[in-house]
Amino acid sequence: MTHATGQAHPEETLDALLLFQDKQLKAMIALLAEEKSLLMGRDHHTLARVSDDKAELAMRLQHIDQRIASHPDRDQPNWLTPLRALKGLARQCSDANAVNGRIIESLQQRQTEQSELLLRALGRSNRTYNNKGVTHSRTRLLGDIQA
Repeated sequence: MTHATGQAHPEETLDALLLFQDKQLKAMIALLAEEKSLLMGRDHHTLARVSDDKAELAMRLQHIDQRIASHPDRDQPNWLTPLRALKGLARQCSDANAVNGRIIESLQQRQTEQSELLLRALGRSNRTYNNKGVTHSRTRLLGDIQA
């Protein structure tokens, strides 16, 4: 619970917030591992669900982080170790997300290369766009021979 000011409610203990954030970060680590597996297996149907879950969880993590940051007990020395542990988990999430991002970029590059190869195989490597953005081939292999 938070006040209208955005400050943590006095009855909301920092310990409860930290425990909840710990569980959410561990859930994100598991979700990122699942996302990586789906990317490697090219399971696009399940990947859409995982991406939605990841976005929702990221928003929840950000909200909890704001509640922790505004909690009046946050600067007490006894909370430094748990806060450091949460930062370590957040770093793991960030690193795993960066790896998944590189996998996505690699898959996109491969997809582009495969598309270009197929277009060349069809004799449509000289593709152009009309004023409506529709693609068409300027020349088709052997398509203009009149003999």
